[in-house]
Amino acid sequence: MTKIIANGFGVISTICFIISFQIKSNRALYIVQTIANVFYCLQFLLIGAFGELFNMGLQIIRNLLLINYNKWSWLKWRGWAPVFCVPSIIYMLVTWTNPLDILPFLAYAVSTFAFFSNSAKFIRLSELFCVSPAWLVYDLIMGAYGGVLTEIVILGSVIVSIIRFGWKGLDSEDFVL
Repeated sequence: MTKIIANGFGVISTICFIISFQIKSNRALYIVQTIANVFYCLQFLLIGAFGELFNMGLQIIRNLLLINYNKWSWLKWRGWAPVFCVPSIIYMLVTWTNPLDILPFLAYAVSTFAFFSNSAKFIRLSELFCVSPAWLVYDLIMGAYGGVLTEIVILGSVIVSIIRFGWKGLDSEDFVL
């Protein structure tokens, strides 16, 4: 029963991620992805995947802060992205099992730099060419086929959002926080 509930949380999270790239506001994207990360945290907690739980927790904190990007000027400091990567790299090094451990860290770090850029283009490009591919390879090697499917669907959603909004449309003020 626990696995069924955990997978249900994973499905809800995937749906949230798909929706997040179809929204025309970085702030709303961060809100929806925070909701998705909460559901992923619940899933990882139930299945005992604490490494993934740690990075999802970091993403929740990062996203909750970025929701207030325009309200809190101190969040615009360029140094925040590397600062937010430090706990993840420390966790990766402390829990190191093999070179595969680099992929979740890479996905987290690249998404953190993209999110702090407040650029709809950079967010989508990083997801398309690094974040989802890193998770896709990791999930494939680990045998997490639900995760593989999730990343393929997220990649499709990113492509649809680029087509739907247009490459130049992603520069619109509608996307900025």
